[in-house]
Amino acid sequence: MKESRRTNALIAVALAMIAAAFGLYSLIMMSWLRAPARQAAGPAAARAEAEQNLASARKEFRARLLDPRAHMRLSNALWKAGRPVDSFYVLYAARQLFADDAFRRAHAEVVLGAGGPAAEARKRLEGLRDAALTVPVHAEVAREHPDTPEGRMSLDALSRLAAGDENSAGGESARLARTALDELHQDDPKHPGKLAALGMGLFARGDHALAHAVATEALSKNPDQAGAAQIMGALALQQKDMDGAMRWLSASWDRNPDDLYSASKLAQIYDKRRADPESALPFYLALYRQNPDFADAGEPVERRIRETLDARRESLLKHAPVEGLGTRFALDDASLRAEACLRAAAFKDPRWVERLGELLDDDAEIVRRNADYALFEIGKADGEAVRSRRDAWLGSDKPLVRIRALNLFADLDGRNVLPKLADALRDPNPAVRGFAKVMVLDHYFAGAPEATKLRARYLAEERDPEVLSLLSRFPAK
Repeated sequence: MKESRRTNALIAVALAMIAAAFGLYSLIMMSWLRAPARQAAGPAAARAEAEQNLASARKEFRARLLDPRAHMRLSNALWKAGRPVDSFYVLYAARQLFADDAFRRAHAEVVLGAGGPAAEARKRLEGLRDAALTVPVHAEVAREHPDTPEGRMSLDALSRLAAGDENSAGGESARLARTALDELHQDDPKHPGKLAALGMGLFARGDHALAHAVATEALSKNPDQAGAAQIMGALALQQKDMDGAMRWLSASWDRNPDDLYSASKLAQIYDKRRADPESALPFYLALYRQNPDFADAGEPVERRIRETLDARRESLLKHAPVEGLGTRFALDDASLRAEACLRAAAFKDPRWVERLGELLDDDAEIVRRNADYALFEIGKADGEAVRSRRDAWLGSDKPLVRIRALNLFADLDGRNVLPKLADALRDPNPAVRGFAKVMVLDHYFAGAPEATKLRARYLAEERDPEVLSLLSRFPAK
């Protein structure tokens, strides 16, 4: 009896520690991720709209699994609904799934909002070799479309040109760019990006006193000028004033969601100087969302995010008891749901079969994959508990469930699943057919003689261009 009470007490303490750790993590995440935080804390109508948009994106995603834009829309909707980790994993999985050019086009269109009049205006830059001739084009784009990706690109270009030496060869472009930025700021003094471009150009060329003067003047007129805060943060960093830098950069970041300079510097301070990757994570996530190729000192931010999420999820759920997994499967964090699946795999407890089956339809591939693995481990220990769901999952009206269930039972039952594989290769959903070929036929039955005719028949019948693109990207080995 004493031992039982002691065990129950230990379980209670472990659960409390996990809940406290997750609560602290949630507070950190939501205090820094401004856009999702504002959404979560906003009026009920805003929250309802975000959830409605998420529901629509989820429906489109499952109907168009081979369209990269559907993946981008789901990632975007998750971000705006306050689920940044899920947003990351959907974006990351899309990057692995689609060809680089297709991924980049979809990301630019859906996530960044590129295209339209601003993109048309920037076409005038094509063929211009003289930097001085590009200045009027950049100035026009920045003036007319400052809050578009193209407008921010032109502001960055003007800032780089303004950092040049006006007295050196080619100095005319530096003078013209600085004049253009000054005019842009004077015409629109409240715009943070225009002021930041001017001040950071001065800072980059070493004119720190003038950059400080520009920022100070702007702050005297508008204490909430985010561009001025960015300049002051850069100056504080240059002077090795870490407290001042964090104060100014945080102020800029909180007021201007497009200020990736401040996000990158804050991430560096937390991760590299303070050895606190947890606090750096929200900034890394925001940087990755805007630029999946972003790297810090040569290290891809994508890798740093994954390392941090892996360490955190293992730490938070390391001592989670089998009884407590149910609530973990429903957390608004794909990394923790994925880790809960791994814990279920370790316990091999059949009570979670049905819940794991539901996770085969999760938004995030990492969760679907880990749920598949957990069911496989449970199936090895208690085959009937899993096999009794086989027909229901393989015949599910959810394509993601059909795909993962086919992979699960090919792994669990071997060649007994070949008749079901033949059906899947003629599934009305193109993605089910494509993934049945790539994930199951080519992986589990690559050298099986009885699968040769099945493969030949399928390849002769498949005509969907998106499926054919998938097959060319992941050829049989």
